[in-house]
Amino acid sequence: MSTAHRVVHRKTHHKTRRIVVLALSLLVVGTALAGCSVRVADPAAATPEAAISTSAPASSDSSPSKNAENAENTGAPDATGAAPVADDERMARLQRSRWTGSVTQHVVCADGEYTVDRNADALVVEVTGDCREIKIIASGATVLLPEVDELTVEGDGNIMILASARQVSIDAQADANLIGWENGTPAVKDAGTLNATTPIS
Repeated sequence: MSTAHRVVHRKTHHKTRRIVVLALSLLVVGTALAGCSVRVADPAAATPEAAISTSAPASSDSSPSKNAENAENTGAPDATGAAPVADDERMARLQRSRWTGSVTQHVVCADGEYTVDRNADALVVEVTGDCREIKIIASGATVLLPEVDELTVEGDGNIMILASARQVSIDAQADANLIGWENGTPAVKDAGTLNATTPIS
């Protein structure tokens, strides 16, 4: 083989090899990109509060039957102002007798006030005595309460059973709480998300 022929053959071989390498590189990159996805996440959505407060958009159906159904599911009063009807599962969790044997903290109101703080997280607490004002800061607690003047809730995921109350106030940061009262009809101010309030029948 002549020198000129060898040079041409080497250039052709080199060019072919470059094409093959380039094709393989494109194939690998294409495969990698096909398996990738891009997602822009809201940093706030990583917090438990955001996870709790994220819910499906409200339906645009404003018919009376739909409003009544939503009121039953959320524990909010319906458009007629009638007391909400809690489902069987909620009502079972709001029976005082279900929790009395599981109480881990017994406390008495001092000076008519008491705060159920973070030390009561995930515990069953029974508060007794002459209680005018009760504040719930704990999360995941079950709290059995006597008759109170005002209940303020700042924690998340609590179950609260009241003998009665004049007013129940739920903070904007308080989410997924379940509150029931055995007597009377308290005024309820709910600024949080996914909270349910209901009379216990």
